[in-house]
Amino acid sequence: MRAAAGVGGLSASLDLTKRESFSYFHREQIRFSDTDMLGHVNNVAYAAMVESGRIAYLRSVVSRLYTVMARIEIDYRAELHYPAEIDVGCVILRVGRSSIVLGNGVFDGNVCGAAAVTTLVLIDKETRRSTPIPDEARAQLEALVQG
Repeated sequence: MRAAAGVGGLSASLDLTKRESFSYFHREQIRFSDTDMLGHVNNVAYAAMVESGRIAYLRSVVSRLYTVMARIEIDYRAELHYPAEIDVGCVILRVGRSSIVLGNGVFDGNVCGAAAVTTLVLIDKETRRSTPIPDEARAQLEALVQG
């Protein structure tokens, strides 16, 4: 999956199915309960792995932001199986007024099990409504944009 030029004005130059597209990885353990009756990791488990990676990444680069997921797009590329330790690659693709678009790759070694693009919207904790990204956080996030 390339960060599609038609989706939110993202660059088509970053291939989310390649490990080298990422400088940050979060390690996850595939659990037996992540598998389905066919013996491979279920599609819902990929979304949870991407979530864990996304949260760990954002916590490592910027102070606490309250976000909600507005959109997720996942391309399933290869079967993953239990037991395994996998790496979730994370990269910031775009920073909007109140949104952050992240790219993720789920890897077992060099095999990409899935690639994802997620749009998060910053919200005010009290009003639960969209709010602009604070200047300090924006600077931190924009310094990390790739693609």
